Amino acid sequence: MQSFASNEYVKADGLRLDVLKFVLAIFIVGIHTQLTQVLQPIFRLGVPIFFVMTSYFFFLKQSRLDSRQEKKAAMKKYALRILRLYLFWFLVLLPLTVYFREWYVDPGVGTLLEIVRHFIFGSTFKASWFLMASLLGIWMVWYLSDKVSTGWLVAVSLICYVICCLSSNYYYLCQGLPGFTRAYEAYESVFTHPFNSFPVALIFVLAGKYLAEHPVKVSNRYLLVIAILSLVALYAEYLLLDRRQVVCDDCYFSLLPLSVALFMLVGQNHVAVGQGAIELRRYSTVMFCVHASLIPFVKGGIKHLFWYAGSTSGNAIALAAAVVTIVACVALARVLLRMARHEKFAFVRYAY
Repeated sequence: MQSFASNEYVKADGLRLDVLKFVLAIFIVGIHTQLTQVLQPIFRLGVPIFFVMTSYFFFLKQSRLDSRQEKKAAMKKYALRILRLYLFWFLVLLPLTVYFREWYVDPGVGTLLEIVRHFIFGSTFKASWFLMASLLGIWMVWYLSDKVSTGWLVAVSLICYVICCLSSNYYYLCQGLPGFTRAYEAYESVFTHPFNSFPVALIFVLAGKYLAEHPVKVSNRYLLVIAILSLVALYAEYLLLDRRQVVCDDCYFSLLPLSVALFMLVGQNHVAVGQGAIELRRYSTVMFCVHASLIPFVKGGIKHLFWYAGSTSGNAIALAAAVVTIVACVALARVLLRMARHEKFAFVRYAY
């Protein structure tokens, strides 16, 4: 098996990372279908590794450009790609989003401003926050890297991630701290939940940037030790927290070392994967964008089928909903790929 330093993960090919991206998309479906409570901490790896991977590919391309002008052009190109992807699905899913968000209740200036706020800092269509979080996180790190020392960037990003953890899984423990609730509610009134916005992405973006710009190579044995210890710590967090009082379980402290270690393990060890993995990259993008809007309908229909059959097993319903959602997203992606081959439907490429 070939092994590469971090700035050479795609030297042979990056197809194994396309497979990883598809697995991460399945993890996120597992979160939103509430598939098996005990696996939820594992599924939470989906978004952090996605941030690391997205940042890695962006800054790898940046490292191969010479002039600042070329780098600015690449940043602009990346921003336009994400915005086109976002706007495509925003428009396609708009009827469902209006229904889910109840924008029809008060269709005035206040609602329009809320849509703009959530477009930038949160979610419009369900689970869309990670797109703008990726874009804002990468842009901030890219812009500030030439103006602020790496140490300061790491410190601020770590503080942001700690705040994200404290305001999600650990919120019920922090409510008694003087001023914590008031400060959090003030921030949330202007922006949105920090753990579903760009602050949570920053430290993972920095990790991806560092791996792209430096020839980091750590022995597999050491990475496995880090991954195993981090996994144990992750489940220690999960078990020690009072699940009855946890409001949102998005962020765990242990996700940070575990995400980076797992990305490095996949990245530095080349495994031959067929060219079909390129399609998985596109499937996963469609799945990231569409799944959360489908799940309420899929899960509702499956619940009724199970009830008619005399079963009320929550795990069975969640598993069936996850499988149906994944199959539906892959089928939709295949249809979009076929459509995009025709010139008059070329705009469909913005979907992935």
